[in-house]
Amino acid sequence: MEALATLEQQARQAIAAACDLKILDDIRVQYMGKKGLLTEQLKQLGKLPADERPQAGQAINVAKKQVQAAIEARKTELQSAALAEQLASER
Repeated sequence: MEALATLEQQARQAIAAACDLKILDDIRVQYMGKKGLLTEQLKQLGKLPADERPQAGQAINVAKKQVQAAIEARKTELQSAALAEQLASER
């Protein structure tokens, strides 16, 4: 599960560093997409012993939700900044 915590931290850092919506979407795909890093963690659950699966699955889902929330928050910030910039340029 240390790898999961590291992965989540890397995702949060990448999200915070995203400077436009295109980069943010690329980060979303990298971590949450069909072949994303967090999605791959879920696919690895089958290889774990049965008694470890529920806890590992729950931890992965929590990490995915937190990364998704961070993406949504950053997206809102970037959209607000873009709108403010557009309004300022139209004055």
